[in-house]
Amino acid sequence: MSTTSQDLINLFAVPLSFFLVILSILVIQSITINIVSRHLGNISFKHPRLFRAMNWWGVFIHELSHAITALLTLNKIKEFKVSSTGGHVTHYSSGSGFFQWLASQLISASPAFVPPLMVAILLGYLHYIDLGNFTFDFGSLEMASVFSGLYLGLIPHIVKTVGLRLVNLDYSRVENILLLLILTFSFSAAKPSSIDKKSGMQGDLQSLIEGFYKFPVYTILSVLVFTGIFWILLKLNPSWFLYVVMFLVLLPILSIFALVCNYLFIRLVNLFDNSSKLRIILSISAFALVYFFMKQYTVEQYLVNIISACVLVVILKLAK
Repeated sequence: MSTTSQDLINLFAVPLSFFLVILSILVIQSITINIVSRHLGNISFKHPRLFRAMNWWGVFIHELSHAITALLTLNKIKEFKVSSTGGHVTHYSSGSGFFQWLASQLISASPAFVPPLMVAILLGYLHYIDLGNFTFDFGSLEMASVFSGLYLGLIPHIVKTVGLRLVNLDYSRVENILLLLILTFSFSAAKPSSIDKKSGMQGDLQSLIEGFYKFPVYTILSVLVFTGIFWILLKLNPSWFLYVVMFLVLLPILSIFALVCNYLFIRLVNLFDNSSKLRIILSISAFALVYFFMKQYTVEQYLVNIISACVLVVILKLAK
């Protein structure tokens, strides 16, 4: 194969490899959301108010994502409706053509990115994460190097850093409790919705897919535009390029961590349902003793949090 042909292949293959890695994490995020959604129904019978409140908040964050993205893409909000059973955002724009098509696609996909973006901003504000410390080397600009650099380098590093930070939080601070609450309750609807065609309504996922195959010229143009931006940013400012890549990888990983928090909360509620009030009081007391009397404010704090949570769960489990 000639050098020119190889360069032409790499021109599209390298950006595609980055896209596939990010897409794979989004797929894991989507699977995690489906798992959490199925388990959320387990508390609907005994805790209908909590169930409705969690649904309402999840729908609110979902629709807020649409609304924020619509405003940022110069669309006007006509209607914003949220309930515990669903919601919608109606938006319109006087514009047309490729840029309005692109805005519509971004609005449809926004629930996958806006909620973790809010958490990322909060983590940055609290000085809990610093993207400048996330470095990786994908070696030569080839697909295999990109995959190995991201899957074996950057992604494990982000998972380890964020994971240790989250379990190392000191929950005697109000801002950390707020962060935990946002993580636990804000991501149950953090993906483009898919509505059954029998309902007569169209979900975000259908709109997103239809936008691609109904407007093939715009789809091809968007691929060319993003490919151009990819190479321009990489060549002109590699540090900014790495920053953008790390940020795009970080967002779905934050969603997955948040969904795990949501799942653990649901499981904990189930454990409480199957335990007597006396045993619950004893469990919480044991949890408080372990947490507040073990050594804190060190790099090993996360062990305190893990041990405390395990004590609470184990005692509740045994008390079933």
